[in-house]
Amino acid sequence: MSDDRETPASRAAEAPETSTNPGAPVEETEASRTDVLAAVERAKGTGVDGGESAVREIVVEKKEEIVVSDSSDAASDGDADDELAHRREVSEVDTQLDLEAPPKSKTSRIAETEVMPSAAADPVLEPKPSIDDTPVRDGEIRISEDHPMAALYTQSPTPPDIRGNRAAGSLIALLAAIGFALVYAGALALWISPSYPPSTFLSEGLLPLVTSIGFAAAVAGFLIALILLVVIVGRAGWWAYVLGGFLVAAAVWASAVLGSALHDHFVLGERVSWDPVALVREYGLTIPVVLATLVAREATVWFGAWIGARGRRVKLRNAEALADYEQALAEVQAKQP
Repeated sequence: MSDDRETPASRAAEAPETSTNPGAPVEETEASRTDVLAAVERAKGTGVDGGESAVREIVVEKKEEIVVSDSSDAASDGDADDELAHRREVSEVDTQLDLEAPPKSKTSRIAETEVMPSAAADPVLEPKPSIDDTPVRDGEIRISEDHPMAALYTQSPTPPDIRGNRAAGSLIALLAAIGFALVYAGALALWISPSYPPSTFLSEGLLPLVTSIGFAAAVAGFLIALILLVVIVGRAGWWAYVLGGFLVAAAVWASAVLGSALHDHFVLGERVSWDPVALVREYGLTIPVVLATLVAREATVWFGAWIGARGRRVKLRNAEALADYEQALAEVQAKQP
């Protein structure tokens, strides 16, 4: 900027600089020769110092005007510089095509999630199968009944599984053996109760009998004989165990006789004749052997009723299954040419 720049008079008139309006534009006037001479004269009248101060006043006023005008021009120049810098930044922007999308912020992702509908809110409607549509299964061949080759593809019914009663009957026989042992021990206790006082009834009377070889042989003979009866009769009814109870009782009698002879020979150390007739005569009619035989007969009848009832139910179920199988087989055979 030059010192000769003039400020319009109208601008100075509009906003004259005052004490309340600092920084307002100052009227720029060129000092004429007459004003200069008048100032010199005033300086002479007031002295050298006064003249110098007057001249300095004029110069200061002109400098203030120049500074003020420079500040306004500087403001305009600063705006121009800012505009130029902004245009330069815009020109330096990379205008190449960027194929990769910029990373989305968390706020934008949340906004997209709220805007996009969920899959559960708008399910895809699939066409429902009609009633006439028959589902096709893998590995199956479906042909009509009137087809000439329909008989070749007809499956024969599977024979039913025939259930037995031997396994369950054997378990019931084991329970029956436990019941036989308890009842047999009770019968022996009644037999020896008059001979022993209460103080020695168990130690000297009952325990030696129930721990003898004869007692154990009678229980083992009952269990084996009853299991053999269950295996033989199978799903037979109660009548088979009523009649088979005599065979079980006979097996228990023989076991008790042999067990009693073994007990006397090995435990008591007595001399025993092993002749069958001598054994029967000596041990066959003793009270423990007779009680074992009677209890075995009754236990076979009691528990045989349980085994026979289950065998009857199993037999009925098998008969129904066989009837259904035969009916289905007859229908298949009727369809074949």
